[in-house]
Formats: sequence, C-alpha cells, structure tokens
Amino acid sequence: MSGKHAISVHVKGKSGERDILESKDHGLLNLLNRYHCDTSSAAFQTDWNTYCLAHYQETLEIQDINYEWFNE
Repeated sequence: MSGKHAISVHVKGKSGERDILESKDHGLLNLLNRYHCDTSSAAFQTDWNTYCLAHYQETLEIQDINYEWFNE
C-alpha cells in the first residue's frame, strides 16, 4: 500500500494580510497527516480552523501541500 505524508503546506491568511507562505509548522502538518491529507472533511475543517485561530489569530487557507510518498 502506498500513501502520502505532508511535509510542508503553503497557506494564505483569509484576512488578506498574509501572503502565501510555506509552513513547516508541526501542528498544521500533524493535522493534515492525522486526516490522511483529506482536507474536505468537516472534522478536518473544524480542527484546522481551531488550531489556526489559536496559533495565528486567523483562519488560514490552504493553497498547496507538499507531500512525501511512501510504500508500506
């Protein structure tokens, strides 16, 4: 079985004050990997927004995710 593991994420602040930036924030990456990079689930969106608000004081919009592929 093969899969993917997020190693960095490009995000943009919804307030428009942040440009797109590459983040290797372990909290953001842990969330992505916990949900197997499925960013469309309601549970992921809730956890993502909660984390972003607590650590960045705004919700961050995912622009791109860089993956590392692996085989099990």
